[in-house]
Amino acid sequence: MTNKKLINGLETIMRTFSVYLEDRTMALVPRGGTLEDFLRSLEGKTIKDILDDNSYMNLYMGNKHGIGGQAEGSERDAMDFANKLVRFVNRDVMTHRPREREYETEEFKKEHDYEGYNKARSQKARLGLDRIKARRAGDDEYFMELQNQIEELDDFTSNHPYQRGMSMINREYDKAVEDYHNSPLTAEYLTDDGSEAYDELVAAFAKIGGQSETVIDV
Repeated sequence: MTNKKLINGLETIMRTFSVYLEDRTMALVPRGGTLEDFLRSLEGKTIKDILDDNSYMNLYMGNKHGIGGQAEGSERDAMDFANKLVRFVNRDVMTHRPREREYETEEFKKEHDYEGYNKARSQKARLGLDRIKARRAGDDEYFMELQNQIEELDDFTSNHPYQRGMSMINREYDKAVEDYHNSPLTAEYLTDDGSEAYDELVAAFAKIGGQSETVIDV
């Protein structure tokens, strides 16, 4: 009797887990309605929620079909839609982490002695190669001499104005992206903005049999 209860309990757990897997895997796949209906259902969620669901879906499909996922078919179309959704909702991320970082500008480099910083890094790289040769040659004394020089350069670059400034800016970028990803999605943000990303989302939605109020050539 005890064994039967245990088996029944395990079966219940497995059924519950299977439902969870299906719900989590298909969280970004619309179930009826228009694209606009689906987007409205995302209001109040965060971009991070979408990114997390998409990552889980990619992982699940990768485990099921191997690297690259299914080559074609309904699951491939569903995955494509989810990826296009991520691109659309995450479209403003580069305004918070621009491709050209402030510390890459000539003005910042000049103000923070980038030349000295870069020279020290290059010297450290050369010494690193020499250290490898010394270790292979069994020259312990020279190896330790090089190691001490490398550690001094590590201290120099770690505390250099350019490194400190770059680290501070990167932290600011990271915080801005984190805030962006954790902000609730609004109805206005989830509407057709006329972008290529939205057009691609409409096309991907059509592939999974959905309809949209936006009409484009697909």
